[in-house]
Amino acid sequence: MIIGGGIAGIEASLNLAELGVPVYLVESSPSIGGIMARLDKTFPTNDCSICIEAPKMYEVKRNPNITIMSYCDVKEVKGRAGDFEVTLLKKARFIDEEKCVGCGKCVEACPVEVADDLDGKIGGKRKLIYTPFPQSIPNIYTIDYRCRYVRQHPEMRERGVCVDTCIIDCASCRECPIAKCIRACKDEGRDAVKLWQRDRRIKLNVASIILATGFRSSEPPTGVYGYNIYPDVLTILQYERMLHSCGPTGGELRKPSNSKKPKRIAWILCALKGERYGVPYCSKICCMISTKQAILTKDHEKDVETYIFYTNLRTYAKDFYNYYRRALDLNVQYVRGRPSHIYQEPGSSLLTLTYEDTVNGQIGRMNVDIVVLATPFLPSEGNREIAKILNVELDDYGFIKESERNPTETGIEGIYVCGSASGPKDISESVAEAIAASMNAAKWALGA
Repeated sequence: MIIGGGIAGIEASLNLAELGVPVYLVESSPSIGGIMARLDKTFPTNDCSICIEAPKMYEVKRNPNITIMSYCDVKEVKGRAGDFEVTLLKKARFIDEEKCVGCGKCVEACPVEVADDLDGKIGGKRKLIYTPFPQSIPNIYTIDYRCRYVRQHPEMRERGVCVDTCIIDCASCRECPIAKCIRACKDEGRDAVKLWQRDRRIKLNVASIILATGFRSSEPPTGVYGYNIYPDVLTILQYERMLHSCGPTGGELRKPSNSKKPKRIAWILCALKGERYGVPYCSKICCMISTKQAILTKDHEKDVETYIFYTNLRTYAKDFYNYYRRALDLNVQYVRGRPSHIYQEPGSSLLTLTYEDTVNGQIGRMNVDIVVLATPFLPSEGNREIAKILNVELDDYGFIKESERNPTETGIEGIYVCGSASGPKDISESVAEAIAASMNAAKWALGA
């Protein structure tokens, strides 16, 4: 069993399947793909991210040795290496997965839009019935729990949820005549929407377990660098979605505040690093992500001025330094020094950064259109719970603790870790670890 359906979990699944080992790929969200599926390009080659990952996702779907357990949480694990008994909680999608073909008619019928989890800051919307992204695997819709339990979320009534006039809870119903998604689905001859569906438990027996839980992006507290005060202050993942051709802006650079094209953009590295914010470690990949985004910004709009404020730069892997040199050749400006304050003059649409240039020791001010904060990458939200269930150790920051002798081993025999579950890593490093972890895990299934 592999816990986590990001690029590391996908690669480990495919490698095990190629060895003839049956795999359960468990993912807590409605689709596999992880963060990589939401990125625009990958560094240092600037290849299309989803163009690389989507074929692997479809290969996972087609492989007879791989069973995708999406929208599932691990609740209990018993036993030992070679014979683990796992209990999963299969969360209700309120959709019959056998009948749904992903036609999208239910989405067209749904009357309510809400902010997308990742794209909301830059204007991204989705319906209450949705798929996380267009290439989702499995390509099955999920109904937002706020629609299903509308009585516990009265703000949805004001938005026009079509089931809010019921006099009884819809758990008591088997058919809802006023739910527009149900009617649209039946008109297509499918009858896949099931508002009465409930969570259920599934038991599995597996020989070994791989943790590929990944990481999550952090958001600054309100007010830090003007975040949540000025709409043109974004995190790196939010700006990444603006660059994406399938994002809310269709890949067009626009200021969230007024939809105008920006003329000057600044990145602030290590934006929340330090004891004050509880993130004392380096996230390792933020420097290259910011450099990539500055390069892509130049590709989108060559006249946009780009500035990266830094204290230290990490160009640690193959071709990373050359990638940095490429950014310099494109006139990306690196400023050694961290801005201390961001404010907006009355009547101005520009953000003013106050900073110390630590090379010449001078205080400077700069007016920019957009500020991008390179905030730290944090452990997956489920890490602490899964570590408790599996009895594996966490490090001081909440990532899965690696064995001293092998970076893919945990302290429990038969349980392995790969990718960003043990700390922030780039895609290539995550894939390499996934292959190593899968080879270790395979021996328990193959009896080696």
